[in-house]
Amino acid sequence: MKKGNKITLGGMMVALSMVCMMLTGLLPMADYALPALAGILLIPIVVELGRKWAVICWLAVSLLSFILAPLKDSALFYFVLLGHYPILKSLIESWRKPALEWTVKFACFNLTVGAGLAAAVWLFRLDGYGDIFSAAPWLIAAGLLFLNLVFLVYDVALTRLVTAYMNYFRPRYVKKLLK
Repeated sequence: MKKGNKITLGGMMVALSMVCMMLTGLLPMADYALPALAGILLIPIVVELGRKWAVICWLAVSLLSFILAPLKDSALFYFVLLGHYPILKSLIESWRKPALEWTVKFACFNLTVGAGLAAAVWLFRLDGYGDIFSAAPWLIAAGLLFLNLVFLVYDVALTRLVTAYMNYFRPRYVKKLLK
């Protein structure tokens, strides 16, 4: 593919991702769904251009989101987890060892959630979270279990979206556009 086409595809996906991130301020209750959608838009970049281009697009959307997006927590959520996960997923799944893949995926997810919670308590000094640690440790365990189930559903859905992209959209539309 020509370099101009690569830049165009990357720019279009960054622009579409930024539209999703800008909509976080307009659509209540979409604080997490729209950053997830913005991350999903990196799938064509990973498939067509490779991980290096996808990392550049992820960093561009992350930086622009921190500057322009109305909800900074959605920008942080995109930066920390949802933006880079399609890139990380493609790297992990290239190993072709399912048990190891799932172990690493869940380990990365739980480390990210733990780091975010630790940052909320100790770095940003959000008082409400500190009380949960001492008062109800079972609540944290239940919440973490729920988040892991949501992550499992997200990963399976992302796999199916990649499959749909590779088997349906890419042969019918993308190959024709990228000639």
